[in-house]
Amino acid sequence: MYSLRFSLKTQKILISLGLAVLVSIVFAQTAHFDWVRYDDPDYVYRSDRVTSGLSFSNLAWAFTHFHAANWHPITTLSHMLDCQLFGVNPGLHHFNSVVFHTLAVIALFFALDSLTGKIWRSAFVAAVFAIHPLRAESVAWIAERKDVLSGLFFALTLLAWSYYARRKSVTRYLLAVLAAALGTLSKPMLVTIPLVLLLIDYWPLNRLRTEKIIWLLLEKIPFALFAAVSAVATVLAQHGQIDTFGFPLPLRFENAIVSYAIYLRQLIWPVDLAVLYPHPEKFFPFLIIAGCAVLLIAPSTIAIIYRKRFPFLFTGWFWFIGMLVPVIGIVQVGRQAHADRYTYLPLIGITIAIVWLVAELTARWRFRKQIGALVSAVVIIALSACAYHQTTFWRNADSLWPHTLAVTTNNDGAHLAFATSLFAEGKTEEAIAHARAAAEIRPADAGFYGNVPVGLEGKALDEAILFWSERVETEPNNIAARNTFGVLLVQKHQTRAALEQWEAALSLNPNDGNAQSNLAWVFATAPDASLRNGTRAVELAERALKLAGGVNPILHRTLAAAYAEAGRFDDAIATAERGQEFAEREGNRELTDEFVAVLDRYRQHQPMRDASLELPEDL
Repeated sequence: MYSLRFSLKTQKILISLGLAVLVSIVFAQTAHFDWVRYDDPDYVYRSDRVTSGLSFSNLAWAFTHFHAANWHPITTLSHMLDCQLFGVNPGLHHFNSVVFHTLAVIALFFALDSLTGKIWRSAFVAAVFAIHPLRAESVAWIAERKDVLSGLFFALTLLAWSYYARRKSVTRYLLAVLAAALGTLSKPMLVTIPLVLLLIDYWPLNRLRTEKIIWLLLEKIPFALFAAVSAVATVLAQHGQIDTFGFPLPLRFENAIVSYAIYLRQLIWPVDLAVLYPHPEKFFPFLIIAGCAVLLIAPSTIAIIYRKRFPFLFTGWFWFIGMLVPVIGIVQVGRQAHADRYTYLPLIGITIAIVWLVAELTARWRFRKQIGALVSAVVIIALSACAYHQTTFWRNADSLWPHTLAVTTNNDGAHLAFATSLFAEGKTEEAIAHARAAAEIRPADAGFYGNVPVGLEGKALDEAILFWSERVETEPNNIAARNTFGVLLVQKHQTRAALEQWEAALSLNPNDGNAQSNLAWVFATAPDASLRNGTRAVELAERALKLAGGVNPILHRTLAAAYAEAGRFDDAIATAERGQEFAEREGNRELTDEFVAVLDRYRQHQPMRDASLELPEDL
């Protein structure tokens, strides 16, 4: 190869520049992308702590509080830094994610080169990691900043471990521990670092031949302790979401087996990628399970049998298997079957196994280097083109969700997420259409998502009310059920009955934001004077807005209405103006126009009235 014209140092510099250019070609387009409004509000622009930027108070908060149902303080601090530097400009947040991914790619190249001494194989693995279409979700989704951050610290851990293993010192060991700790504090999925370090001790470091296994295990104790702390914090943070939907354990095992097979297929044939794959929620046909099981058992067996001849197969394969364990769905969080973002680091292992195996099997081929360079170029170009195309779907919610619905079936979650985004944009009719489509797929969850205008009528509304009535009766402590039941009762103009449900929800949890905001709105805007209570409306709305981080425009609308009902029109005007700013930031044109209208009323000292809250006798 022509690389021999350059010194080794020059080759590494050129490869690093080439990797950076590759990433830029595929992902630089995201600098012009918007928020996708899926998890982005919780992670960034609706978190008052995050949008207020870095401070000692926020630094302490990041380490002592859960954020977006996770404990990942380093990721939280990175979002705070972005807001400190760029405000809530999504393009610059995207740019930073691309920078972190670029650094992770380059660090991975140097780590693999240091571990194996195979510069071009390492470069190819890093290139595949850089621009595989499965990377689009991790890089182009601002809420997945935790992926690229954890990837950077993971690669730095491998690099530091390589230096430590070749010449032991306390400083090098502590650097590896520090990098691993920062990675785990970026994303809990890195609890598998101790396993990966043991695997690379086996190959390529070959430490099992020269050192006692007990010492190798003792070395990993600090890494395991960080992993344990992170795992406990994650369980606490996601309490209430784990196995939310009650999938039986056998079904979760089946889905895990199938998901492993899907990830392997996506590595080779990355088509029909989506942000949300709905869980099958039913057992798979025997032949599918059997085939997927064979796809797992056969390579595992081969990797074990040929571990001496091809040790890279053992390391690479079990790297892939092991790193996916925390997210494979045995412990189910949410309703997704699997997710592209989960492959960010695990597929590095299988890529290493494939690249090294092909290199070993073709070692005696004539023109091997020329053929290898040509095939590598074709693969990288093809993957780059596919990744560029896949990334375009992340431009905004209006491009992401139609694509997701086009490549998946029975995806009520995608319909509801799209409905939420459309509602935020002020496209109420379209939002209702998608919410109804979700309700048709899963009628039991009609109205469950609160701010999505399901808009049920007639028989569908009566059936939903009957369902939730029975749900509340059988599960009297189910706060979500009572909140949903109340929303449906309002649609039936049974406002007094709705208030009873929300009051009951609030008695079960005084900090339930949904019940607080629903009650505050009725107390502030009901046409019937017997339902209104301005003082209580203000109390509830202030608490709800504080719980939501202080940046939710809809809750600003509620609080402004509460102030107006209480006669505090100056506060109502100031609150509505701030809510209008947040609505404009989120691109919610309908809500922005509504703020303009109510501000005119408040300046004339007229309170807000919601005609939809009319009681039956007033209709």
